[in-house]
Amino acid sequence: MKPPAVAKPRPLFVPGLVLAGLALLAYLPALGGTFLWDDDNFLTANPLIHAADGLRRFWLTGQAADYWPLTSSTLWAEWRLWGLHPLGYHATNIALHLVCVLLLWRVLARLGVPGAFWGALLFAVHPVNVESVAWITQRKNLVAMVFFLLSQRWFLAGERDYRWRAPSVVAFALAMLGKGSVAPLPLVLAGIIAWRRRLRGRDFRDLAPYFVIAVVLAWVNVRFETHDYAPFRTAGFLERLLGAAAAIWFYLGKALWPADLSFVYPQWTIRIGDPAWWAPLAAAAGLTAVLWRFRRRSAWVRGGLFAWGYFCVMLGPALGFTDVGFMKFSLVADHYQHLALLGVTAFAGAALAAGVARLDPALRFLGWAGAGLATAILLGLTVRQNRIYADPERLYSVALERSPASALAHNNLGVVLAEQPGRQREAEAQFAAAMQADPAMAEAHYNLGNLLVRAPGGLPRAVDEFAAAVRLNPRVAALRNNLGRALAASGRPEEAIPEFRAAARLAPAWAAPHINLANTLAARPDGAAAAAEEYAAALRLDPRNVEAENNLANVLAALPGREADAVAHYEAALRLAPGLARVHANLAAVLAELGRTAQARAEYDAALRLDPELAAARAGREALPAQ
Repeated sequence: MKPPAVAKPRPLFVPGLVLAGLALLAYLPALGGTFLWDDDNFLTANPLIHAADGLRRFWLTGQAADYWPLTSSTLWAEWRLWGLHPLGYHATNIALHLVCVLLLWRVLARLGVPGAFWGALLFAVHPVNVESVAWITQRKNLVAMVFFLLSQRWFLAGERDYRWRAPSVVAFALAMLGKGSVAPLPLVLAGIIAWRRRLRGRDFRDLAPYFVIAVVLAWVNVRFETHDYAPFRTAGFLERLLGAAAAIWFYLGKALWPADLSFVYPQWTIRIGDPAWWAPLAAAAGLTAVLWRFRRRSAWVRGGLFAWGYFCVMLGPALGFTDVGFMKFSLVADHYQHLALLGVTAFAGAALAAGVARLDPALRFLGWAGAGLATAILLGLTVRQNRIYADPERLYSVALERSPASALAHNNLGVVLAEQPGRQREAEAQFAAAMQADPAMAEAHYNLGNLLVRAPGGLPRAVDEFAAAVRLNPRVAALRNNLGRALAASGRPEEAIPEFRAAARLAPAWAAPHINLANTLAARPDGAAAAAEEYAAALRLDPRNVEAENNLANVLAALPGREADAVAHYEAALRLAPGLARVHANLAAVLAELGRTAQARAEYDAALRLDPELAAARAGREALPAQ
């Protein structure tokens, strides 16, 4: 008698390779992308990213704009690898997306969801995800989702081996430290249990650590999100509730029919007295009631209830009950539904697999061909959307086609045009359009000021534009700093000094205001000592700043008895940048004053090797006593 046949486990390599391969194919155009709006604040101009002790400050201080230290740590590390080259950051984002896709596949399979492969595949190539993958700033979405899915995977593994629950809790904490939008996970886990069986007392005990982490870190996130922003929305609860219901249907529509996707959508004006704004709320409540009423009639209704509930719950942090910065431009955005989209694609994959399985065997090929065609269409849309995000001018132009009154799109297009030779007038027109669309938009005045500073004779107007930006938003350090620079360049140093001090207070991690303040103070007849303090403050924040080292040495050299300190700082500057001829010449001059003639001669010789036309070095070399 033959022993009973044992079913062989299905190989995972081939379907996993297909998922990863198609996702990679969809996102290849993103590798050619550059930096976009807000990448400067988050990465390229973020002083904490550049600082040697940035990791400590991300994790242990309140200096960052948001408390997402895990995401910031990835960028801190990559800055030391890629610097200002966007390719590396885009490649990492794509790699994280591939990891999310594979984890989603395995989580759905572990849950026993039919068509787990198809659910993951639809998510992998869905064009709504492009904003989260192709925009470097949205790294936070990807990092958070990786640990969000790991936490679920290990929570499910804990059903058989309780030791997996501790790693699941840790993974959730890491997800929250990637981005706080994963806070609803404890509700999702409770929903998973309730979907499969009745909740028991032990389940609430097991879920307690997740709820504690969610509440504590969500509170921290809200504090960080609001501590540096003036309120920009005065909506009451009812207005926010109506907007939230409308947003749910907006996102579901984009998930099911991803047409006319945009970097920024038109801002909504919610009118409580308009019945049209009550329809989405009534429809959401009605659908929820129907699914709940008939949840025991069919596994598909129960699955639909779970998918709908998951979709709404995961959208919760982005529905406008708590404001985030982007909402002053639009209450909805593609990247807000990154986590929620999992529920839609999982249910669609399950429906697809079940529908094909019910077909006559002779017709199943046509069913799978149709599924393949739908996947190919989504993949093509994603490739096209990635190409849009790889070209900032096209990205913002498309946004303006779909939202002509968008101040953000006008402003961002102006920034792109301002960087291109010969297009300054076009840029100025875009900034003017942004101001017309939103008279309170400080960023447009700031960017116009930056444009005018570089234009012949534009400095007086630049001062006016920077001053207007500061009046509109006096709590942004960059606005105060650039106003100070323009005032100093206009011969108004006494007006510039308070602006630099304000910028330094608003951005305690930023070295630039201290350097600008020190430069202004150093120009005063009695300002050397105060300037030295500011240069030293800048170096504490940015120890590798060559400009601060050299300028600090310059002012120390002018102070009686501080020549030796000046020598130390010149030498520090040269260790950082040994090819700077002027620093060699400055060091040589101080060495000569100290009577260290041989060393002075060597430094003058080094300066002249680097720059034979440097007059100060040549004159100083000739003034030295003969050997």
